[in-house]
Amino acid sequence: MPVRRVRTPLVARLRFLAYALRLLAPRLAILAGLTIAGGLTLQARGSAQEVAGLDFVGACYQVYTQLFFEHVSGLPDDWVLRLMYFTVPIAGAFVVAEGLLKVGLSLFDFNNHQTAWIRIMAQTYRDHIILIGLGHVGYRVLEELLARGRPVIVVEARGEGPFVEEARARNVPLVIGDARRESLLRDLGLDHAACLIACTDDDLVNLEVGLDARQINPNIRLVMRFFDQNMARKLGKAFSVDSIFSTSAISAPLFAAAALDERIHGAYRMGDTLMATLELEITPTSPLVGKNATEIRALLDAPVVGLRRDKEPPTHRFDRTEPRRAGESVILHVAVDEIAAVKARARG
Repeated sequence: MPVRRVRTPLVARLRFLAYALRLLAPRLAILAGLTIAGGLTLQARGSAQEVAGLDFVGACYQVYTQLFFEHVSGLPDDWVLRLMYFTVPIAGAFVVAEGLLKVGLSLFDFNNHQTAWIRIMAQTYRDHIILIGLGHVGYRVLEELLARGRPVIVVEARGEGPFVEEARARNVPLVIGDARRESLLRDLGLDHAACLIACTDDDLVNLEVGLDARQINPNIRLVMRFFDQNMARKLGKAFSVDSIFSTSAISAPLFAAAALDERIHGAYRMGDTLMATLELEITPTSPLVGKNATEIRALLDAPVVGLRRDKEPPTHRFDRTEPRRAGESVILHVAVDEIAAVKARARG
């Protein structure tokens, strides 16, 4: 999938500017205090000639110009004012430099900058999806969501995870942290998210995150991954999880079906029945030659869900009224126990 360039919302930019200003706020307060205290001192100790026609705002302005080494008046006679005239510029320069350094380090330090930026971005999202865990399963879930244009925010526990840089290269907001912290979930906009997917490789983490998410936002759609099939079934009923999947329960039918037939694309269990998507090649002597999808379904008693032309990738987009040719393959939705009978009918 190509790297997607995402335009940063104006609201997010303004919020990030506000974040930088918050970092500078203590230093700005110190500068304001120096200016006011200096203005009062100048009015109180300045000579009549030095303060003639100089109101409080004017006195503060004189001190303000000293902060940036732009003196608008000469050196006063009073020793306290002289000391102030020498020390205020140095103190102002130190405070300004220290503040700019802090902001610079915060903005250019990747981890701090990235986390703050993502939290700000999350506040601009609505109906987004929060994905917990970026392992092999999580990354494939992310790919599917991005392919469908859904906004996703990812939480991964390990910064050295194998797919962290891949996600960042796709401009996906990604936070390195512990998703079991309620404060982190709130920072990521859980209150107005559409869905939370907990698919780490730790069942207890998935459970704890799911419970916290349901408590914070009772209306959120909750999808959870579990290794233990029995636990998955019980927890799904007990905690009103919208969708809960056991990795073993999903993969076991596919492995079993693939062992029975080499042209299996996928498999799942529907109740007590193991269902599969079967690719069936149309041979020159097959009764399927010249028949369209509707006729093939009637002949094989199995719906046609896809088609492969020659060596092209299979697709579900094809003309169902077009007669099929020898060398093509139809993809059927069929019970595994019925595969042998379907193949026999396809041979004629």
